[in-house]
This record gives sequence, C-alpha cells and structure tokens, in this order.
Amino acid sequence: MKKLFHILILLFIFSCSKHKDSPENQPNLPEASNTSFVIPIFPDTQEAVTGKMAMFVSQCDWIANKRDSLNIPLALHVGDLVNFDTIPQYQNASNIMKRLDDRNVPYVIAIGNHDTGAVLPNSGSAAPGNVNANLRNTTKFNSFFPISRFKLQKGVFEAGKSDNAFHQFTAGAKKWMVINLEFCARENAVKWADSVISVYPDYNTIVLTHYHLTPTGEINTTNAGYGNMKCSDIFNKYLKNHKNLLLVLSGHVCYAAQRTDVGTQGNTIYSILQNYQCEDSGGGYLRLLQIDTKNGTISGKMFSPYYNKTKTDASTQFVFSDVKFVGN
Repeated sequence: MKKLFHILILLFIFSCSKHKDSPENQPNLPEASNTSFVIPIFPDTQEAVTGKMAMFVSQCDWIANKRDSLNIPLALHVGDLVNFDTIPQYQNASNIMKRLDDRNVPYVIAIGNHDTGAVLPNSGSAAPGNVNANLRNTTKFNSFFPISRFKLQKGVFEAGKSDNAFHQFTAGAKKWMVINLEFCARENAVKWADSVISVYPDYNTIVLTHYHLTPTGEINTTNAGYGNMKCSDIFNKYLKNHKNLLLVLSGHVCYAAQRTDVGTQGNTIYSILQNYQCEDSGGGYLRLLQIDTKNGTISGKMFSPYYNKTKTDASTQFVFSDVKFVGN
C-alpha cells in the first residue's frame, strides 16, 4: 500500500510538470539562428502597474530567461508604461524594468499619453491647464528612466530627454534602428526622425510610437484631440518616403491589428497594433515578433508568460512573407 502511494505521488508530480511545460502552452517559436531572432513587445502595461504587477514581472523575467535561446536583441514597449504620472507608479515600473537591466537586456520605451502630465492622476481625465503642453511634460519619465538606462540609444531629439530617440543594433546579420516617437508628435520631432532615417539608409528601421493604428487596422486620422500631428499625416508626409522603413509598432487602443502599406519607393511597410489593457489588466501578454532575414519572414504571436498561454485568434497570429530587408 505504501509503495502504491509513492507511485501515485510520482505520477501526480509528473502530470503537473508535463502540463506546465507541454508544447501546447509554449509560444512555439522556431529555433533561433544567426539569421533569425525574436523581438518581444510590451503592450500598454498601465493596468498591470496599477493592479497586477506580477504580470509585468513575469513578462520581464521570461524575456531575460529566453534572451539567449530565442536570440533576443532587445525588448520594445509601445507606451503607457504607467497609468498615471505619479512617483509611486513610476517607482513600481522602474523596479520591474530593472529586472531587464540586471540581466543586460536592452529596451526602448515609447512615450504614451498616460506617461505624461496630460492625464489627471487617479481619474484618467485631462489634467488642468493646457493639455497639449501637459502632453510634453515627461519630467517623471525621464527622471526614472534617464538616458543611461537605454543601452542602445545613439541620439535624441531634445537634450537629456528620451521622448524621441534612436537606437541601433545588429541582428539576423542585418543592421537595425529603432526610433521611438512621441504621442501624436510635434512636427519638429517628426522632421528630426525623418532626417535620422535618411542618414542611415542601410538600417532596417522600426518606428515605435504609442498611437498609430486603430482597432480595425486603419491608420488613425486624428491627433487624439490634444496632440500635434495626425498619425496619418506623420505617416504619409514623412515615414512612408523611406525605403528602409520596415515596421511601425503601436498600442493605445485595444486589441490587435496589422496592415501593410506600400511606401513611395515601392517598399512594403508593416504596421502592427498590440494592446490588451482592456482585458484582465493586460493578461501579461507579449507580442513576440520572430524575424528571419534569410527566409524573408516576420511572424507574430501573443504569448502570456503569466498564464503560459498563446492566443490563437487570427488577429493576433500572422506571417508576413517575402519581406525585403535592406543592407548586405
């Protein structure tokens, strides 16, 4: 009887372990190689920072643990890092993101509207005063996330501020550049980004901004009522003119969408939305972009390390084929 009891215990442990690590619960990404890599993208984390920080922690820990096996060069965040522009929330976000700092995982953060003085703490309504001016008040963000925390950063639009900055790295045997652009940006900031893209024509460029696509996959045609340029004007007047612009990543609105556009030089530009704040405080989901420069593919999945679960709906899973990368 005692022997049978021990056997049952071992079977129970084995079944639990198998469930935790079973392939169906994993993001099922191809094995990394010298021409393929994964970029994890944080959707808006504002609700997780407010109420379910364990989700945010699980995202950072998973990225750090998978850095080598998935060949992760950096992580990206689409903005609304925090829910309200307060010191306690920034302290929480800073402490959690430090888990990436400690494991030497570089990252880039776009400025969301909730990461600025434009949103009244604890209400979500517009803060008193000039809302547009408040939108450019990012003192707390830059205090908790100084330039020194962005290890791949090469330059900024405004001295001492990472609201608009560019970052460079090599992955998949190609050169890459990420430009984080402020929410419904000022035209001078967009012109600066335009000039940076022009200076580095052999860098495959990713524009990371908080607002670009609508939930239906259209490029937003407003300035959100208190920004500066309309998202559509930013894209049509400036971004789409560059042959080396590959991706535009955004959040702000729920849930997921993607689209392709043809640039003025005949290149395809891929825009991808990811934001799950409207459901279960974000669910701990990450957008995982698998980029394979040899096979010319970019594939996307939504995976939650917190729940160890991959979303299966069509809006979250996609493969772009015949992708043309620039550079040798």
